[in-house]
Amino acid sequence: MSRRINLIGVCAISGLCILLLFASHRFTSSNSYTTEYFKPRERNANLRLLNAHKFYGAKTFSGSSTYDTYPPIPTPQNSTVTIEDVLNYQRSRIADEMAEFEYPNGLYNSDASKLSDLTPETGGQPMRSIIITTWRSGSTFLGDILNAMPGNYYHYEPLLDFDIVQIRGPPNDRIAIHNLKHLLKCDYTEMESYLDFGRTHNYLFSHNTRLWRHCRLFPHFCYEPKFLGPFCKLFPLQSMKVVRLRASLVQPLLEDESLNVRVILLIRDPRGSLQSRKHRVWCPGQPDCDHPPTVCNDMQLDYEAAIELTKLFPTRFRVIRYEDLSLNPYKMTKEILKFYGLPFDPAVESFLDTHTKLDIGGVSSTFRDSKSAPFHWTKDLTFEEVKVIQDSCVTAMKSWGYRNATSEQDLLNFNPLLPYSVS
Repeated sequence: MSRRINLIGVCAISGLCILLLFASHRFTSSNSYTTEYFKPRERNANLRLLNAHKFYGAKTFSGSSTYDTYPPIPTPQNSTVTIEDVLNYQRSRIADEMAEFEYPNGLYNSDASKLSDLTPETGGQPMRSIIITTWRSGSTFLGDILNAMPGNYYHYEPLLDFDIVQIRGPPNDRIAIHNLKHLLKCDYTEMESYLDFGRTHNYLFSHNTRLWRHCRLFPHFCYEPKFLGPFCKLFPLQSMKVVRLRASLVQPLLEDESLNVRVILLIRDPRGSLQSRKHRVWCPGQPDCDHPPTVCNDMQLDYEAAIELTKLFPTRFRVIRYEDLSLNPYKMTKEILKFYGLPFDPAVESFLDTHTKLDIGGVSSTFRDSKSAPFHWTKDLTFEEVKVIQDSCVTAMKSWGYRNATSEQDLLNFNPLLPYSVS
């Protein structure tokens, strides 16, 4: 009898474990990507590439599309699809996404030429937006805001293959700038290290949602320059976030008139960024990532570079503090988009509506209560830990307008923000 009871108990526990594993898999699968594929606005015309349903499903481009989900697993019939088929299909999707896009006033002569004026494949000049920052400083959130724009191609952390280092000068600066310029020009030649890294690290491309949906269907195309270059050139908007390049090195990008880029330097309180990095397995033990004096020296050098870049490029370089964006996400997003020359698109408003109210997902999720997210460090760090960071960051914190905490009690109701200026 007792054996029977034990057997029943073992079976029950085993069943529960299997159920929990299944639930965990479902949850992590549904939260693997912190960005969504954004739905186009509803319109009467249903644009569809002939026979596109054979490999993308039979849904239309209208509001009834499930545009925020990835397509089904590749099937054998996909082997007959050519690169040109994919390009034609994506070209139609972009046209649909941009159907009601609010183009900047005075930039174009006629409605008929708006999209072609921005797409490299037609000789146009895309609108290029760059975020320069460092790890755990809110760049995923801001990057996803920009990726919510219709017709956007997202270069997500293009220096990932450099490992956990900050690039401050030789020997890495030359190849880093070379890579960034190549990507902004949709040129994937001479990018072997970058592409090889992407083949074994899917997250290099998975945040680029408009590209990744095709990579999942046609992995044999995904990391090939002959596909990536023409695909990138279809898009009127390009955004890029870089967390390994210090601000003083972006001048060659701003000086290159063929790129016509606009750059935001995103800054975060070092107490917040260092606290957040403690939860990432790749950071502890990496001096460029977890050593307060190194982190704060970079912040001060960024401040000095920001003063100079603001003078040289007043309309194409500016600074944003993550805390200011988080406390006023709608107001600051409008300012950021205006700086980049972009409208406050309904898709961006929808993104903010769904990503700034509640905490959902893990440490990399962008679903956050934006007003509290930047200040978790006041609860998660001891005062002793706070003091170690502050003592290493006296100059940088003063430059960027961050107030020192003076005691454990001070952290209970603490506003760390002070005014700052780079002009």
